[in-house]
Amino acid sequence: MSAVSLLVVVGVVLWVGLVVVAQLLTPEQSALRMGLSGLATGRHGWLMKLAYIVRGITAVALVVVLVGALAAGPVLVAGIVLLVLWAVCSALLIVFDTDMPGDEPTRHGALHALLAGVSYVAVAVGMLLVSLGLRGQATAVARWALPIALLAAVAVFVQFAGFGAAARAAAAGGVVMDDVDAGGSVVAGAPGDTTRGVSVSGLGRYAGLLQRVFLGLVMLWTAVVAVGV
Repeated sequence: MSAVSLLVVVGVVLWVGLVVVAQLLTPEQSALRMGLSGLATGRHGWLMKLAYIVRGITAVALVVVLVGALAAGPVLVAGIVLLVLWAVCSALLIVFDTDMPGDEPTRHGALHALLAGVSYVAVAVGMLLVSLGLRGQATAVARWALPIALLAAVAVFVQFAGFGAAARAAAAGGVVMDDVDAGGSVVAGAPGDTTRGVSVSGLGRYAGLLQRVFLGLVMLWTAVVAVGV
């Protein structure tokens, strides 16, 4: 394994550690219902912001690994370009904080939501394209990369549906719902309960968990590909 591949693996592990610690230090934000972006606000927000930077650097390192180890092809190149977009958008999230539930919508919050949404779609499609490109290379990692990429592609749309369900529940309850999307936070109580008059059911109860599953698959794929190529 090359030094850059090792950097990718270390980056993945560090990202996981930062997210876990940030969540533990912010117990008032439910991991089931709240998006990760909320962890970047408040007293320990620097941990999640550092995780954004680590995620971006890790993605760039993976691109370096892919460019150095594989023969270029149109599908692979398109996938790598999307991974670069994922890296840039991930790092830029540090600049724009999300709007928390109950706050007035801000331009920063809107930009955060846009960056998060673009980055998630970019990495989901990029993973698929790179995985397909790997099938034409002399590497066995494609047998693992493609299934993980397919799961992540499903997961990204499921998590979008979860945040969308929470947003609709908030709208029906007549309250303001800010940033209920790929990078946002959810106004919701415990399953079956209500918060601010909003009852959230179905996928909306687990929007935060669904987001974490998606990102976990992305980082798993990142590590597997970095080691395998």
